[in-house]
Amino acid sequence: MDLSKSFEEIMCIDKQHLFLQKMGAKEIDLSSHHQNISSIELHSGVPQTKRGQFNIARNMALYSFFFYSLGSEVQLKAYNVIEHALRIKANRPELMLRWLLALANDKNWLLDSGFSHVKDSSQSNASCQSLTIILPQQRNESAHGVPPLVWDCISHIERCADLVNQLFSRPRKSP
Repeated sequence: MDLSKSFEEIMCIDKQHLFLQKMGAKEIDLSSHHQNISSIELHSGVPQTKRGQFNIARNMALYSFFFYSLGSEVQLKAYNVIEHALRIKANRPELMLRWLLALANDKNWLLDSGFSHVKDSSQSNASCQSLTIILPQQRNESAHGVPPLVWDCISHIERCADLVNQLFSRPRKSP
């Protein structure tokens, strides 16, 4: 990886995206990248502190267009948003991510049907149950020096939003 981009390259797509496109990844352009990221939102029932941190992650994802390596940082930021949202919901600041996810599953705060990427949302909640193993493992690898190759950091933003939106009640609409 280059130490830094030249001034002329700052506002250009990162070359790593172009390389990945040649390897079979989908094409990326700034307008659709921005639109995809902007369409992912947390509802107004999510505490403002979490919405603010989520928006930082979204902006990081947007800027990954210019600096591909931000993708792994977006993933880590999404895990941090999830963990803190779970702590707020559980009112258990001492619990770690694995225990918070287990608690969320025990209390049925999370449902497979609440995740846009889960196509078969059976009543067993298998995808949600697997989160107690997968998310802490991925977060720990990312946080402790094993940065992942992130083909598409937008999916991390989507999954973060899906999970956090399930934890908090949506405000009722006025008649």
